Amino acid sequence: MDELVTTVLGPLAPEALGITDGHNHLWIEPVASADPEAPVLNDEAAIRQELQQYRAAGGGTIVDCQPGGCGRNGRYLAQLSHDSGVHVVACTGFHLRRYYPPHPMLWQMTAEAASDLFVGELLESLYETQDTVTPVRAGFLKIAGEASFEQTPRHLLEAAAAACRATGCAIEMHTEKGLAVEAFLEFFLAQQVDPQRLVFCHVDKRPDFGFHEAIAQTGAMLEYDTFYRTKYDPETAVWPLLEKMIAAGLETQIVLATDMAYSHMWQTMGGQPGLAAFVTQIRSRLAKMELAAATVNNLTGGNIARRLAVPHKKESHS
Repeated sequence: MDELVTTVLGPLAPEALGITDGHNHLWIEPVASADPEAPVLNDEAAIRQELQQYRAAGGGTIVDCQPGGCGRNGRYLAQLSHDSGVHVVACTGFHLRRYYPPHPMLWQMTAEAASDLFVGELLESLYETQDTVTPVRAGFLKIAGEASFEQTPRHLLEAAAAACRATGCAIEMHTEKGLAVEAFLEFFLAQQVDPQRLVFCHVDKRPDFGFHEAIAQTGAMLEYDTFYRTKYDPETAVWPLLEKMIAAGLETQIVLATDMAYSHMWQTMGGQPGLAAFVTQIRSRLAKMELAAATVNNLTGGNIARRLAVPHKKESHS
């Protein structure tokens, strides 16, 4: 079987994804959640235009990290991908509790039922596209950890682990500034999840090289996305950390991203730096660091593409 990445418009070879922002948000519908500051991204024309700018700059793919029930809409993701020419990989899974309406379905489910839901969205269709001519499938699991393991819903962690084992699909995990990664990793290893299927997100907010080195050496991947966030001082944190990880030979364990969930980061909505800056600023800076071309390509797409790729049966044309 071929190893392919499931995009919203169908499976693709990992090398076809090109330059890939490994953790972002393209569409977030308003939700009556417990968080009054929950982000909303639903200006279709502005999002389409920004995706076209990303494509014109050389961008190939966006990995969308908004799970169902808290603002995801696979119909719009598919339409935006079709209109812009940018590949989009959608997700199933769960976000932080505060981004859901009161009494969210997932929190009432058993681990087995939640796993069945995740597997269904990975193998058949997102629930919001089940009645469409061409259903959209999720390409990975996005889950969210709270500041501690104990605060995170264990039954949903178990569900994600079971879905990962059943499908081979990767898990991207939101962390609260890199906290409790060691505990989450220990849990997933005990659940027989291959560490090669794990991506821990936002961990550059905890720029301790020893911590990053130890996690990377287990086979898990680390996602960095504070390049535009001045409060995390990227010039003294993420950029030096990235250089140390590359020097240690761990560049294949890193995925770069921008995590632009808020409209003030989108140029077409009056903000900065915009989707295209992943190419024009981050990738361009890497290209000036005297790195091997393969290293630049891996950091800005190749690494995450290989994590997202899973075996697909060849289609019969007889």
